[in-house]
Amino acid sequence: MKSIAHFPKRILLLCLRIMPFVFFILLLGIASILYDDYGGFTDEILEIQTAAVNAKYILSKFPAWFANTEISVPIIGELQDMPDLLSYDDRTYGTAVMMPSIFINQIPGVELNAAQFLNFRRFYTFLNFYLSMIAFFILLKIRFKNTLIAMAGTIMLMLTPRFFAESFYNCKDIVFFSWVMVCLCGIGWYMMKNSRWGLVLFCLGFAFAANTRLAGFLLWPAFLIVSALNHRIRKIRNANVIRSWLLALILSLVLFYTVTPYLWGSPAAHLSEGIRFSSNQITDRETELLIEAGLKPLGQAELFFGNTIDTKQIWYYLPVWMGITIPVFYILLFFVACLLLGISMIRAIRKGRFSPDLLFDGFCLVFFLIGLFGIILLKMNLYNGWRHAYFLYAPFIYLSVLGFQRLLSIPVKKPVTTKSKNIVLTGMILYSCISTGVWILKNHPLDFVYFNEIGRNYGQQFSRDYWGVASKSCVLDLLKEFDGRRISLDLNADYTWGSIEFSLMRLPQKEQDKFDPVWKTENAEYLCYSYKNTPGNQHSIPDFEIIKTYNIDGYDVAAIYKRIRNFKWSGAE
Repeated sequence: MKSIAHFPKRILLLCLRIMPFVFFILLLGIASILYDDYGGFTDEILEIQTAAVNAKYILSKFPAWFANTEISVPIIGELQDMPDLLSYDDRTYGTAVMMPSIFINQIPGVELNAAQFLNFRRFYTFLNFYLSMIAFFILLKIRFKNTLIAMAGTIMLMLTPRFFAESFYNCKDIVFFSWVMVCLCGIGWYMMKNSRWGLVLFCLGFAFAANTRLAGFLLWPAFLIVSALNHRIRKIRNANVIRSWLLALILSLVLFYTVTPYLWGSPAAHLSEGIRFSSNQITDRETELLIEAGLKPLGQAELFFGNTIDTKQIWYYLPVWMGITIPVFYILLFFVACLLLGISMIRAIRKGRFSPDLLFDGFCLVFFLIGLFGIILLKMNLYNGWRHAYFLYAPFIYLSVLGFQRLLSIPVKKPVTTKSKNIVLTGMILYSCISTGVWILKNHPLDFVYFNEIGRNYGQQFSRDYWGVASKSCVLDLLKEFDGRRISLDLNADYTWGSIEFSLMRLPQKEQDKFDPVWKTENAEYLCYSYKNTPGNQHSIPDFEIIKTYNIDGYDVAAIYKRIRNFKWSGAE
């Protein structure tokens, strides 16, 4: 009878154990269906070439083997024909994380064409975000020792619409965020459990995060300080523990140096150059080209509250963008965490006792605040929303989950009141996740332009489709216009920032053949337009009329235009 009475409890425990595995398996399956739905990201070809340039530089260190080996990268060409890394314009860009993808055709039996390769890169990019979610779940499970809270936090991360959408095509900012999250997990694992696995994750996370963006290099001194403080507070004097910690600090630097070939020649000088670039987020050559074309450098003409501004001159640019694009409930939980954590820190200081959990919570808050105010005070160049500061979301979402857990843990005298409180909190987080999930399903594949309940009232006054992600939707809808005559489509980069051509390249060849791509607007019958720094809705283009608009929550994202006069189809340009 006793074993029968415990049967439901055993079933519940079994469900809790398998829940994370089922979730991550289902998520991978969903990603395998959605990964090629988005257009956009006009830097993709450049990123592939930069990875190839770095690969050539690495392999050239083995001249006897490399000289007799032919390696072809789809779209880019032969690896041996790439320019030299040290004279390459984008030499400061780190590519260690994405570089393996360019060797996909070297696997026996694999031969992807250009379209297949570009779509494969989408799935490969997502795998970085997928890894960050696994790391986040592990971190939450270690910190809160509760599978349900860990799963709730992981789902909150997944249901951050802009992050989920961009995880398929943003191979810079989301990749950086992902490896910062891995590094954060390693730091927390080590601080709370003295685990060597935490040190391993820190080494990997630091090396790949710092390689992707040199701003990640700040994780090293941050870990050095907080872990040393943790040793002192907990009075850790075990020689093996200290030795492992010091070894990890050294190995992390060695690994970073190893995966960053640009530093091999002159580490100090090249690191300094990379840091200067990190503050501007744009190369000198790119700035020169924009000025020559009569355009303002990136970051100096961003649409913000209906006005074109220089982001460095508006201190609240970053807080506002975060405030209107992160789900509101997450923001509320974040502030709850800051308040309750501040109270706990003051009490701990008075008593002179810090638990490892509290110290790590404090570390995340300080990491977020230093990152946020550092960007503001140093007037770092930001553009295209807040994507260059996406890494701040790693400590932010952790603190949001902490706020939820702390609210659940607030003691209340009456058990009934405690139960009611927790039911209300659980209902609120379920409502937030369900409503956000429904919004994503309803608006996919335009979920990249998410504004929360506050931001939706001002969506027309901010940059929207700054990467032309809606171009894939435009192209697919234009295929419905195909009547046997090739569709004359404008590739003018001023309208979709170059992404329309990229979206065409990712189609099967039989679909590409239905289009007649032209580079001059006067020779085109159709064009697609993505709202970047254009305020309001219904942008007019001379001689064209809108035949389809992509509108979400009252703000336009993109539109398809058809010529209404002065068009003579030539069949080719």
